[in-house]
This record gives sequence, structure tokens and C-alpha cells, in this order.
Amino acid sequence: MDSLLDLSAVCVAQYADLYIECIRTLPFNVKDKLLRIMTTKGTLTDSNISQLLHAGIRTLGLQNCKVSDSALKQIHCQQLKTIILIGCVQITSEGLNALASQCVGLQVVDLSGCAAVTDSGVRALARSCKWLEVISLSECTAISDVALIELGANCRYLYSIDFGGTEVTDKGVTGLASGVCCQSLKELQMVRCRNLTDQAVTAVLSNCVNIRIFLFHGCPLITDKSREALHNLIGPKKIQQVSWSVY
Repeated sequence: MDSLLDLSAVCVAQYADLYIECIRTLPFNVKDKLLRIMTTKGTLTDSNISQLLHAGIRTLGLQNCKVSDSALKQIHCQQLKTIILIGCVQITSEGLNALASQCVGLQVVDLSGCAAVTDSGVRALARSCKWLEVISLSECTAISDVALIELGANCRYLYSIDFGGTEVTDKGVTGLASGVCCQSLKELQMVRCRNLTDQAVTAVLSNCVNIRIFLFHGCPLITDKSREALHNLIGPKKIQQVSWSVY
């Protein structure tokens, strides 16, 4: 049977806008419970997020919520390590600039499907969030090589990146793979990138000696030469998962 606290939290979360001033004064553990309910149901918004946030928050999943840059500008959580913004189409680089300046300890950032995010937003994350380990830019169609080069130049702890479905070129991948993260990169997904060629694959294989997951299927300009280059790099203590397309 649900506890009285749980039942009360569900009720308050359902009518959060009516209790907005009361929520502000609640203890952190109750706010955490409300956050879990409201982010799951997608009822966390630009207008109520500030009342629920607190200094101790480490993870924030907004993928079900209709939030914009306004919400990101209200996040002043220095302990925040993970933020999930999958499909938040109203998020732009303006919001990411604000987020990066306030939450410099971010380690995991998922921007999948945030089509309005540009290079300037990724640059802000790369330069401010030095501990960044995981970033997804999948389907962020407004980014370019600049974003990858910035990540390569600043994020030495980056071990997983996904930029599938973008317009990046060999130049961007080379900049990333030869940057300060070349030793830490273990997972790289660049699927459905129509501008990439065998040069991008070669850059990754030549520089990222610890790569373990390497996915580049759906890239029409990558040829069988890349498959041949991978032949001797697949096995125990080498690349464990790889995918490519044959055209």
C-alpha cells in the first residue's frame, strides 16, 4: 500500500501550479519525489521548475517535458551531473550557454533530437564542463564540424559520443579523434552521416586506441576499405561492437 507521503506527492504533483509557493519550502527529499513524478508525467514546465530544484540535485531527466531555454536558465545546481533533454525541440544554444555556466560539473548530456541546438551551445558545454564524459548530439542537425572540434580540444574525459544523423564531415571527426579525448574515447556513434568518408574511419582507428564500440552504418560515402581496416582490430581487448553498411 502506498504511504501517505507517496499519495500526497502524487496529488501535489498533479496540481503543482496550485501549490507552487508551498512546494518552494518543501524539504529536498520531498522535492526529489515530486520531480520524479512530474518528469515522468511530463508536467514539469518553465513556470514550475525553479520551485522544485535544489542544490543537491545530481540527475535531471526532462525528456518528457515541454521545456524551453527559460527552464535551463533556472537550473543553478552545482551538483548536477546528468541532464537528459531528448526531444526537447525548444531548447537552443542560448539555454545551453546558461546551463553550462551554472552547472560546470556536468558529466552526461543527452541532446538527442534537439534540432535547434547549434555549435555555440556545444562550445559552451565543451569549454565550461571539463568533466564531460558522455554527450549525445544525435539528430542535432544544426551542428557542424566546429562542435566536434571544440569537444576534442577541451573534453579530455569524454568516452562516449553520438553525433548520428548530422551533417559533420571528416574534418570534424578528425578534430575530435585527434584531440585531448583520443585516449579516453571508447564509444563513438556516427551513423547516418552522409558526408563522412573512409578518412573519418581512419582518423578514429589511428588515434583512438581504446575505442570499443564504433558504429558508422548508413554512411553512403564510406567504402569497403574501412571494413578491411577494421579486420585486425576486432576481438578481445579490441573493438567489441562495430557496424557499417555495404553500398
